[in-house]
Amino acid sequence: MATTAPSVPSGPAHVAVVSFLAARAAPTGGFWIALAGGVALARVAERRGARLGFGASAAAMLETVAIIGPARLGIPLTQAATAPMLGRLEARGWGTTAQVLVCAVIRVLHNAATTAFFIWVIAGGLDAYAGTYDALGRRFGVEVGTADALVLTAFGLLAWGAFASTVQVLVYRRGMSGWDEHARSWISAPGGHQSRTAAEKPGARRRFDPRAVALAAALAFALLLTSTSWLLLSTVALWLAIAWLTARPDREPLKTGLAFAAILAGGALIFSLGGGLGLDIALRRAARAALLVLVATWLRGAAGAEGLREVSRRGLGRLRRLPGAPEAAQVLDQIASEGRIADAARNLADRMSGVPKRPVPFLDAVLDWVVRESSEQRPPPARAEPALRLRGRDAVLIALALVPALALV
Repeated sequence: MATTAPSVPSGPAHVAVVSFLAARAAPTGGFWIALAGGVALARVAERRGARLGFGASAAAMLETVAIIGPARLGIPLTQAATAPMLGRLEARGWGTTAQVLVCAVIRVLHNAATTAFFIWVIAGGLDAYAGTYDALGRRFGVEVGTADALVLTAFGLLAWGAFASTVQVLVYRRGMSGWDEHARSWISAPGGHQSRTAAEKPGARRRFDPRAVALAAALAFALLLTSTSWLLLSTVALWLAIAWLTARPDREPLKTGLAFAAILAGGALIFSLGGGLGLDIALRRAARAALLVLVATWLRGAAGAEGLREVSRRGLGRLRRLPGAPEAAQVLDQIASEGRIADAARNLADRMSGVPKRPVPFLDAVLDWVVRESSEQRPPPARAEPALRLRGRDAVLIALALVPALALV
């Protein structure tokens, strides 16, 4: 009989990593793709408690950052934050309506925060945002003011929050209630996927300490949020070029980073021009949007997957008094999803082969994959903690990241 509640939830966390990575990489439909990972995390919280559920959720999100960097992190974030909560509410016997209401409140607050960030950082402010709505409305003979744009935005957030939360709760409840039935329908293979573990290639030596890389990227990111002056943008771009050339970064995240940078920069340009801010301001805001993504891309490339994992582990160690942090560190040590993602995708493709293209059979096939992948996963062998040492070149990297701040004086 399959093991339905592993002592350490590395299996469900691994499923969440695969699901959340796919959600972040897909150009559309991220919410639907992330549902599979959310079901696995909700199951952990339902059976093992909130601390372990939130710990597994945090570990899964950190693992996705280690693999592809922090870009588009907000797409699965709502489900990562609400899945453990919904698992505990299910364990306590809360009904569907109550779960939907609680989930919707969190989703609307999160979406409102990301929308506010887009309005004031990417789009160029409320006037530009409302101006774009007005420009579109005039094409249909409708005048849209600032208040109207905010009302439309609020309505959209509430409508999406209600719909998405209802779907999320219904899918999660179906997955949790049918978990044992899915597990009984097959026999777990001995040893699971342990032999498929693939960590970062040995010998991939980093020029900079990953802690220095993370700090330098955080400084550059913070500076970009303070201003859109051409002097600041050009100095950050110059620092980024130097950092990229000297860090010997991985090239895997570059293609995705460039594509997302182009999308975000294009959105900033369209909203700024549509809002009547002028070409100069539009170009500056588009450049900042692109640089924000490229700094995040450099962070992943320069630190490497294992480097970002180690930064996360040490950060969680400093937060060990925070509820869920020790559990997150424990799960993060036992995920090691990099190298297993392709196998998980192939397992899903095999499971979906021949499934009728109707909602319920499709959903049940995905849930069956979630259970199998969660239960077959086995933690990799324990690894020694890598030795990190800050050197002079790391101090130079951080100091150069501060140089663009002179443009603010």
